[in-house]
Amino acid sequence: MNEAQPAWFTPPKTAAEKLADAQAAKIEQINAAYTEQVQPLIKDYPEIEQATWIAQESEARAYMAWHADQEGHTPATPVLDNILLGRNGDGGSETLQELSLAVLENADMFTRAQQLTGKRQRLVKQVREVTTQEALDGITW
Repeated sequence: MNEAQPAWFTPPKTAAEKLADAQAAKIEQINAAYTEQVQPLIKDYPEIEQATWIAQESEARAYMAWHADQEGHTPATPVLDNILLGRNGDGGSETLQELSLAVLENADMFTRAQQLTGKRQRLVKQVREVTTQEALDGITW
C-alpha cells in the first residue's frame, strides 16, 4: 500500500485481473448454455436415479449379449431386477428384455448428448487460453 493512499483505497484492476474476471464470466455463460441444452434430456430423472445409470447400462448390455445367444449363465442383473419389480408392481408384464432395450435406448441417447459435454470442455479450454478481451468475445456457445 502506498503511504499517500488511505487504507480504504482500492486500486483499479489491472488488465490481467479484468481479463480473468471476464474469463470467469464467460465460463459461467458457457456452463449455463450447456446446462440449458442438456437439462431437457435429464429433467425427468432424479439425481439418485441418475446415479444408477452406469449400473443399469452395464447390466442391460450384459443381459442383451447373453439374450442374443443364451450361452452360459444368465448374467446377474440386480439393479434391473429391482427396477422391474417396481415397474411391474402386482400385475405388470414388462420383461427384462424390454426393460434392457429401454435402458439401452436412453443410454445411447445420453451417449450422443456427450457431444455437448465435449463442446463445453473445448470452449472452456479456449477461454482459459485467450490473452485478449477481443479473443474472449469471439468465443460463443
